[in-house]
Amino acid sequence: MALGLVMAALLLAAPAAHAEDEITIRIAKQASLGADGRVMITVFVRCGPLPGAEDFIEAHAGVGQARTGAGGEGGLDGTVVCDGVERVHTAHFSPLDGAFRHGPAVANVSIFACRLVGDDQVCFSANTSRRIIITGRR
Repeated sequence: MALGLVMAALLLAAPAAHAEDEITIRIAKQASLGADGRVMITVFVRCGPLPGAEDFIEAHAGVGQARTGAGGEGGLDGTVVCDGVERVHTAHFSPLDGAFRHGPAVANVSIFACRLVGDDQVCFSANTSRRIIITGRR
């Protein structure tokens, strides 16, 4: 009887997040400035594997350049897949104000992934930012 109660408690316990259940994000140091004035960053993402079935994944990114006052935001190109494999994504930014120029800037990326585990929604998130160097058109 006691063994049955222990087994039932283990089966009913909410799934715990493990080290492999996390999201990691790396932003490449070099970004490129296109002839059209847009900046492209490269992002390396490893997600999961995560428990349960996918509910939704959101990925947001932004770049700001203090020297010029330029900034832009958007999403990552492609779909973030949470199977434990690192994938390369890009993000392109048109300046909302000012104009991007070669030189230092700051990029940030955040990912929010929610899964359905039984009757519960379990969410995981990660974000990072780093100083980047925009190269290209002068």
